[in-house]
Amino acid sequence: MAENKKLWPEPVPDWPRAKEIWKWGWPFHIYFFTALYCLVVIRGLYILIRQGKQELFRRSHRFLMNALLLVFGISRTVFLIWNPYGSGTNESKAELVACIITLSIGTACITAAISFLLLIVLESTRISVAPSNVQNRAFLLAVFVINVLYIIMSDLIVAHFHEAKVMILICQVAFALWGILVALGYALAAARLWRNFKSTRQSAQYNPDLAADGKKFTKLVILLYLASFCGMVMFCTIVYSALGDTGVYNETGIVSNWPWIAVQTLMRSCETFMCLLIFCIALKTNTGSTTKNNKVDCVESKA
Repeated sequence: MAENKKLWPEPVPDWPRAKEIWKWGWPFHIYFFTALYCLVVIRGLYILIRQGKQELFRRSHRFLMNALLLVFGISRTVFLIWNPYGSGTNESKAELVACIITLSIGTACITAAISFLLLIVLESTRISVAPSNVQNRAFLLAVFVINVLYIIMSDLIVAHFHEAKVMILICQVAFALWGILVALGYALAAARLWRNFKSTRQSAQYNPDLAADGKKFTKLVILLYLASFCGMVMFCTIVYSALGDTGVYNETGIVSNWPWIAVQTLMRSCETFMCLLIFCIALKTNTGSTTKNNKVDCVESKA
């Protein structure tokens, strides 16, 4: 019964004391990342307004990716402005749970956007890193929908029955493992692209046009490796948060102030950097690009 007196089973800092310790670092963290997420929203709105109708009728992967990024940016902005990390002093259980669900759905959206971008890259380059029943839009949409439904269900149940907090742990770990697999997919795609482009790289020194295309291709491969690394850091941090002192099985209910803010800053940094990488990679890929012998022609698209 004592455990259920808390509004939520996951441990949090002692907010009044933590804000005194962090001083200007707390408002800087909130407003800095809020500004970055607003940029994600503005970019998403611009792309959807400019290309949304055309891409929607084509049932484009890009439309889904951009829509997911827009929802992600909105959810993070609302989360940080409304009640950042549930740090309010007079919040009700309903407000706290709504805040947590908003945070979790945002994470599901960026993970799905990362997955759809990988699908765009794979279809653009005509390579495969997974079975065909996994490497398709229907499967990725199913994973996203199931994830969102489980998030809402588990958060509502745990809010009323803290004894069911294992549902939160299962959600976090399973979610992170899926994200790690997607991140590994980026590295595998980059490695195969680099290998398949070997002969063209060797010919590029004698052909200026091939040399220019080779530079674009090299940039794409580097971006894919960066996305893989960033994704690995982000999802491994989720695993650390779930299994470490910030997880639901920390019985004290309190976490150390500086480690907590460091983890959250790392997460927000990875998310915003991943959004930048998504924008850059999307500009350098085109689902309709042609390929020869499983080699990509680096055609830059508008988004």
